Amino acid sequence: MKRFGVAVVGALLACTVVGSASAQILHNGQHEVIRQQDSIQQFNVVTGTGYQIGTATGPIAGTTYVAFHYTITGAPGTDGALPVSFNNKVLITDIDGDQLSFDNDGTGRFHAGFPGDPFQGTGGPMTGTYVLTSGTGKYSSLPVGTQLAYKAVLTNPPNGALGNVYVELTAR
Repeated sequence: MKRFGVAVVGALLACTVVGSASAQILHNGQHEVIRQQDSIQQFNVVTGTGYQIGTATGPIAGTTYVAFHYTITGAPGTDGALPVSFNNKVLITDIDGDQLSFDNDGTGRFHAGFPGDPFQGTGGPMTGTYVLTSGTGKYSSLPVGTQLAYKAVLTNPPNGALGNVYVELTAR
């Protein structure tokens, strides 16, 4: 069960700007905005809560912190993955010390290592929405409520250790 919760955390990520006019500061003239790579640091299997830390690269480069909470929403599918939902709080601090805070809600498929599941280790893909709750410094003019769609993957190694989360945030 510990492996399951750890992977759900990964749910963070490949963002697409929904309010692109208001988020030009996030857009570098291409489609990619941020790549986020985090390591899960703590997970409580009883409460479904924990946190991960890492780095962001791209037009916004700096550190990341994600406090996560997941919930199993059903029985395993034919692929062996459990459906999950999550609610996360995300903080990105850039190289100048300016910050972006987001609420992050979404769903995913978590491979928990059930017999017959071909996924090695635990984890899986996640999708959802980032909603900007605040910005400081150069990000203070971004409207609260700006939404980003994302896609992410989390993988825990087959040895049961805590894993990593890879996120791609993109603007359209």
